[in-house]
Amino acid sequence: MKRTNSILILIAFLSITGFASDTTNVKKNRYVKSLRFFYQAGKVLPTNDFLKGENKKGKPIDYYQSASLQYGIETDGRKLWQQLYGYPTWGFGFYGVNFFDSEELGTPSAIYTFINAPIIKRFKRWSINYEVGFGLTYDWKKFDQNTNAMQYAIGSSNTVFIDAGLNIDVMLGKRFNFTGGFTFTHFSNGATRVPNLGINLVAPRFGLKYMFKPRPDFIKVEVPKYKNDWEYIVLLAASSKQLGYKMIEGFDTSYTAETYGVFTISTGINRQISHKVKFGAGIDLGLDGSYNSYIEYSSGNDNKRINAGNGNKFAFGAYGSFELVVHKLSVIIQPGWYIYREEWKIPDSEPPAGTSYPRRKPGGSYQRIGLKYHVFDNVFAGINVRAYDFSVADYIEWNIGYRIKWTR
Repeated sequence: MKRTNSILILIAFLSITGFASDTTNVKKNRYVKSLRFFYQAGKVLPTNDFLKGENKKGKPIDYYQSASLQYGIETDGRKLWQQLYGYPTWGFGFYGVNFFDSEELGTPSAIYTFINAPIIKRFKRWSINYEVGFGLTYDWKKFDQNTNAMQYAIGSSNTVFIDAGLNIDVMLGKRFNFTGGFTFTHFSNGATRVPNLGINLVAPRFGLKYMFKPRPDFIKVEVPKYKNDWEYIVLLAASSKQLGYKMIEGFDTSYTAETYGVFTISTGINRQISHKVKFGAGIDLGLDGSYNSYIEYSSGNDNKRINAGNGNKFAFGAYGSFELVVHKLSVIIQPGWYIYREEWKIPDSEPPAGTSYPRRKPGGSYQRIGLKYHVFDNVFAGINVRAYDFSVADYIEWNIGYRIKWTR
């Protein structure tokens, strides 16, 4: 997990520096900085039996409180992307959450990057905004067969933090803003450690922002017409995932997991139709070591990996792509479908004694949502959450790629 955490922190850092770096400054003075404090109290969505009440307290975990402190950069339009996105605020924050069950869930906190931008143009004293945050959550009390066996929602001490929502921002004088809205928050480790059923939260959010200097005047320039660009991309992606297994021997139930490698080569073509939007399509050739796999086990914990099929772990798929371009950073959404993959041959029936089947059957479609950052003009790196059937997070995908760009 140390390597995973380091990469998450690196992606967060790249997100920040991606907004900050540019050589087209109109003026030399520094951006106005701000602090914003948020409070939330809301609903824990009952997505698994642990949250529904199968825990030490024997009661549903359905309520939470959280607080967040954000350090923001107030953009003013000195770079074109700032004007295109309505002069957003971006920065980083610290988040803490209380589930009122520290014995089983711990006291998780998160560090994250965020961007808050208007959905439509700013009005004189208020705006309607969307906000997206991404980071790393730590200090979970993870699942442990001996000490925390009922908590099977989170199987690692660290998870990804994803936060998204809408809000109304109202100006109160020259330095204060009041914010009211709601957010959806998701915690998951992308199956790098199981169990990984994840936890989802939804709640209203209220906050107060203070600017260290009076709010900036916005710079407005004529937006140049965008010449449609095309790009050919090729990338390599790597990941690891665990399959979790329940082992039942007589009246005793225990839990084990096996780790498998996942590798993908992708290629595709994108067309950027505006300063903000790209569309495209591509193909994937993947190798998933966990596919059609199960284990045999013994009382001595000597697990043996077995293939239900012919040992063919390759898959071929096609995907469509949408990118929201924010300076050097892009938000990626890619729905895909398998064209070829060996038939799933693990039976639906109960496994024989000494054998354990995977808890979930993979789906026939797959999806990616994530971030891509251009380290250089033609070289990029990224992180995606890979899911299937538009509902189940499968694993976290790390990638590096290269593009060839041309204008027609």
